[in-house]
Amino acid sequence: MRVLSTLQVRAVDGDTIRVGGERIRLRGIDTPEMHEPAGPAAKQRLEELLRRGSIRIVPHGRDVYHRLIADVFVNGENVAEVLQREGFSKAG
Repeated sequence: MRVLSTLQVRAVDGDTIRVGGERIRLRGIDTPEMHEPAGPAAKQRLEELLRRGSIRIVPHGRDVYHRLIADVFVNGENVAEVLQREGFSKAG
């Protein structure tokens, strides 16, 4: 588990962040890709959530692309769950 400054964290798309050189995939959500209609909005919303406060990352292994799979919390709230509630999860 790591607690990070918001200055160290950047959204890559709606379900992936970058912390330094590490790509971290949010566990439990698949948002539209950047070339899909809702992709840029999902990324923008993730960026807004990341700026809200202290970030805590709880790792759960790696995916086939060697990204860290993790639960990401901002001020104690699971970011993937917020994005799902707000309708940014892909259907399917």
